[in-house]
Amino acid sequence: QEGNLSGDGSTDYSADGTVRTLQTATRGRGIPIVLMGDGFMDVDIADGTYDRVMDQTMEFLFSEEPVKSLRDYFTVHAVTAVSRHNLFDEGYETVFESVMEGGISTYVMGNDSIVMNYAEKVKGIDLNNTTAVVILNSTRHAGTTLFGYVNDRHTEYVEFSVAFCPTIESPESEAFRQVLVHEAIGHGFGKLLDEYAYEQHGTIPDSEVKQYRQMQEIGWAANVDFTADSTAVRWSSFLGDTRYTDERIGIYEGACTYVKGAYRPTDDSMMRSNSCGFNAPSRRSLHTSVMRLAGQHTPSLEDFITFDLATRRSAPVRGRSVADRTPRPPFAAPRWTNRRIIKHPSL
Repeated sequence: QEGNLSGDGSTDYSADGTVRTLQTATRGRGIPIVLMGDGFMDVDIADGTYDRVMDQTMEFLFSEEPVKSLRDYFTVHAVTAVSRHNLFDEGYETVFESVMEGGISTYVMGNDSIVMNYAEKVKGIDLNNTTAVVILNSTRHAGTTLFGYVNDRHTEYVEFSVAFCPTIESPESEAFRQVLVHEAIGHGFGKLLDEYAYEQHGTIPDSEVKQYRQMQEIGWAANVDFTADSTAVRWSSFLGDTRYTDERIGIYEGACTYVKGAYRPTDDSMMRSNSCGFNAPSRRSLHTSVMRLAGQHTPSLEDFITFDLATRRSAPVRGRSVADRTPRPPFAAPRWTNRRIIKHPSL
C-alpha cells in the first residue's frame, strides 16, 4: 500500500493539466524536461505536496556532474496530474496507469501515450527532444525507463524518453535521488546502458549486441562495449590517460545485465550501483548530448576534458558510504520501444 486512501478518491480535478515552469534555460536553445506525478490526489495538490515533490525532483536531477554544471542549458516544466487514487494496486485508478511488478522485481510500467499527452500541455514543447519524468507516489524501490522512440515517418530515432520512478523512501531520500539520476539522467536523457550484471544472465545474446551496436551508431550507449580490445573499445582514449588515474578506467567484464560478453569502463558508477557518480566515458557522452541538443558546437575530447577536470575539482564525484551499500533488489533494464510518438487516442 502506497498511501492512505480516504473516501472514494479525488473529486477536484480543476488543477489537472496546469503547467508550472520550474526553470528556464539561460544558455543554448533550452533542452526540455517535463516532470509529472502519478498517484497524487487532489489533497496532495491543494496542500502543496505535489509542488514540493516536483521541486525536489528537479534539484535531484541536477545533483551529479556533468549536468550539475550544465544546468543552465535545461528548461524544466512540471505538469499537474490529479489521480483519482494514491494506490497502485488492482482496482485503483491513477492518471498514468502505472503498474509495479512487485516481489523482487523493480519493473515499472505506465501508459506512455498519456505521458506524451500531458507533456504536450507545455506550450510549444518539442516532444522529439523531451525527457519526461513520471514520479510515482510510492515507497517501493523501483524504476524503469523507456526510450528508442521514432519520428512520425519512422525514419529515425528521436530523443524522447519516459522515466518512471517512485519516491522510494521519501521525496527527500538519498535512495530516491540515486534511482532518479540513474533512470532519468542516465537512461532517459543520456541513453546510457546499465553497467551491472546478474549471474543468472550468463553471456549476452548476439541479438542484443546487434541492437546495442545500432544504438551506438547514433551516439547512444557510449558507456558499454562488446570488445575487450584496448585499442578498439569505445573509451580507449581514457585508458592510460594519467589525468584519469584516480578513476581506474579499464575494461571490466559485466554490463547490460550480462556477466559475459559485455564490458564497462569502471568497477562502479552511477549506471552500476547508483551510489556514486557517472564515470568519465558516461560524463563525456552526457556533456556531448547537452552541447548537441542545446545547439552548441560539438565538443572535442579535449574540450570535454578541460570542462571535466574543472568541474570535478569544484564538485568531486560522490563516493559510496556504508549506508549506501545496503543490498537492493536488481533493477530492470531500460525498455527499447521502437515505436512512434503517438498521443493517447481518447485524450
